[in-house]
Amino acid sequence: MKSLLGKLRGLFFLQYNHEPTSVSDQILLLQSRGISGDEDLMRRWLRTVGYYRLSAYWLPLELPPSRDQTRSKRFPPGTAFSDIIDIYVFDRKLRLLVMEAVDRFEIAVRARWTNLLSLAHGSHAHVHAKNFHNGFEHARMFAKIAKTAEESSEVFVEHYRKKYTDPFVPSLWHVTELMTLGELSLWVKATSDNRIKDELARDLGLPNKEVLEGTLQLLSYIRNICAHHSRLWNRKTVKRAPNIRQMKSDMDIDRSGKQHQLRNSIYNVLVILARTLRYQSPDTTFPQRVRSLIETRSAPQQIAMGFPSDWRSRPIWRIYS
Repeated sequence: MKSLLGKLRGLFFLQYNHEPTSVSDQILLLQSRGISGDEDLMRRWLRTVGYYRLSAYWLPLELPPSRDQTRSKRFPPGTAFSDIIDIYVFDRKLRLLVMEAVDRFEIAVRARWTNLLSLAHGSHAHVHAKNFHNGFEHARMFAKIAKTAEESSEVFVEHYRKKYTDPFVPSLWHVTELMTLGELSLWVKATSDNRIKDELARDLGLPNKEVLEGTLQLLSYIRNICAHHSRLWNRKTVKRAPNIRQMKSDMDIDRSGKQHQLRNSIYNVLVILARTLRYQSPDTTFPQRVRSLIETRSAPQQIAMGFPSDWRSRPIWRIYS
């Protein structure tokens, strides 16, 4: 019976058989596949960043696989390890720039949603299920933020706990400071007063609550990528940017099908960030800094990020030429 189970297991399970390798062996492996470069440089980066993380940046440089391969694991002649590091460093700069913009967007959402909701429904609007669409979902979200507040060592939360006993949970403007962007996105979406969401959208330079909700979901996903230091430069986003008519002239749109839709590229995320930040702060330098950074890249690398060939002539970037 055991031997039969073993055979069945062999049919349905593939045993992982990759053995760990030393940095020296990793260098030899890369060299055998066609990557050249200073060995001291390779050793330093493989030790401090890691083979697996860097592989996401050399993977697009591999030669196309043959028909019976999933990957060729071979590189064109002249592929230098320094070229891979150059893309990695660029991606780090891009993440920092995007993170800064997402943070500014997030803070604006916190401030405006908190103000609008509390003015309409009181300082503890978040306590009352009637202010949100689904009572059970509200109970789940409220329990989570109440626990966060209970465990928080933030000075403003401790001050509330020492001074007030009713309501036991701090005010809305206290707890929103404890929410992640993903949690804030869920609270905004659950808000039952659509007038608040529509006004919030307009305050951010977005047309309506539907676009607001879609943008929050997208930027929560992007923020998680940046926060975990994951690759951003040529990523196809799982969540697609919402269609925003006012930004159509800047967006990269796939017109190949019957229904035109935005491509799921980092370029369209940058457009939304540039447009909304400029709406909130007309003197923002974010679009200019994005353009300056992107112009350090070759045309193929720009295409990998979803930048259309005429992106420089599009309104949001043109004024910074």
